[in-house]
Amino acid sequence: MSILQAENATAHTGPWAFPRACITTSGQDLSKHLLQEKRSKFGFTGVPQEIKSPANASTSGSIKAEEIRRYKHYAGYTSQGPNDRQTWLGVRAQITLWKIPDVQLLSVSEAYIAAINHSPFLEIISAGFHNRRNQTEGCYNNECPGFVVADGTNLYPGQKFAPPLSTYGGEQRSFTIRIKKDQDTGDWSLYREDLGGPIGGMTLLGWWPKSLFRALSDHAEVIQWTGSIIHAENERSPSMGSGHFAGELDGKAASFNDCFGFDENGNVYKGNYAALSYESDRNCYSVSEWYETKHAAGRHFFYGGPGGCSEKK
Repeated sequence: MSILQAENATAHTGPWAFPRACITTSGQDLSKHLLQEKRSKFGFTGVPQEIKSPANASTSGSIKAEEIRRYKHYAGYTSQGPNDRQTWLGVRAQITLWKIPDVQLLSVSEAYIAAINHSPFLEIISAGFHNRRNQTEGCYNNECPGFVVADGTNLYPGQKFAPPLSTYGGEQRSFTIRIKKDQDTGDWSLYREDLGGPIGGMTLLGWWPKSLFRALSDHAEVIQWTGSIIHAENERSPSMGSGHFAGELDGKAASFNDCFGFDENGNVYKGNYAALSYESDRNCYSVSEWYETKHAAGRHFFYGGPGGCSEKK
């Protein structure tokens, strides 16, 4: 089962206990981020990142939250367009949905699309799905200010996806979302496409008001399609995607399909994406080539892995 979640200025968090999956959305000013991360020009350093647990987090047992080190792994693609100068007004993808059975108490396994601006500081808008057990950290669903849920939406923060999810070697279940800047209001809107709807065959799920942002108030410099996990140092890192490596390809590895961005005029970008891959630890999680095809998958790639890595010394 799965869910949509809305956040602002917090880490990716989820409201449902294992084994459920969640859709997450977030509009993040990372200058105020609860889990500060070191990032490169493209948003990732390419190595597992140590992140500090927020002091106000609540965890079980006798260990204080602020004493827990956590690590984050990534596998995915990022684009700044040719010559790193493309102006983006949105991003879109069809993401396959998987149940992750090995997510421990302080761990997260997720997949999302993101629009990012680094100037004058790092801000991120992202939407996707995740699996997690702990619901006591940060804020999530409609408890966070910022994301505005549209009236009558067929998917809302905290809602479960109806089973079944994707099965290994069998039926693939997915959902399709886009983040796009409204050129009239300046807000960043979130749409779901796979259930149809009154807006060009889509449904407006909600939006992040322009007033939330400074760096992203005009456009995004970078768009991303990302699988990621977070785990505590005393926990085994969970699976990402289907729990199988990207090299197993269609029907076995998780995938982002029909990926594209929106240019400075709000149109589907048809030029060279110059997409760059990143994988923080290919022994745990991998990403395939960036494929550009004329069939339904369009621009797509596979990602994921069984996990089992630990940075605990």
